[in-house]
Amino acid sequence: MEVNVLVRKEFQAIIIAFVVLSLALVYVGYQVYDLQAQLAEQTKKTDTLIETLVTRIDELKGLILKVEVTIDNGSVKETETIWLTKGATALEALRRVAVVETKYFAGLGEFIESIDGLKNNPEAGKYWMWYIWNEEKLEWEYAPVGADSYKLRDGDKIMFRYEVPAW
Repeated sequence: MEVNVLVRKEFQAIIIAFVVLSLALVYVGYQVYDLQAQLAEQTKKTDTLIETLVTRIDELKGLILKVEVTIDNGSVKETETIWLTKGATALEALRRVAVVETKYFAGLGEFIESIDGLKNNPEAGKYWMWYIWNEEKLEWEYAPVGADSYKLRDGDKIMFRYEVPAW
């Protein structure tokens, strides 16, 4: 009889241990399921955030211009690549890389008087002229308008040269 009681107590202990382990497994399984659900929700939020950021970056790309500005004073030729906002003019680009003095003429706009202290010299016939690089012809062309009127485009290359004008 004592053996029977011992077997029954061991069996009860095994059953209790089995029930406790089963409950523990159910609890762990629920926790894993809950963590997976939270992870899926966070992943969805992250994906939405990434999509929003990509859209905003694409919108900003349309507002930013990359422009090369070259200054050729006859002795030294320097080129700088700068970033400007859409709608910027060639004169604004020049002012980003050099100290510029201008004179305003009604109906014509701003005329460049000096760049980095080098002034126009009417006696020698030397003036600051500006050009736009023509990618198709692979050459510099006289700008069609004053630097204060020309709206830059992304990728433009512009040059300000101190020279005796060809005209």
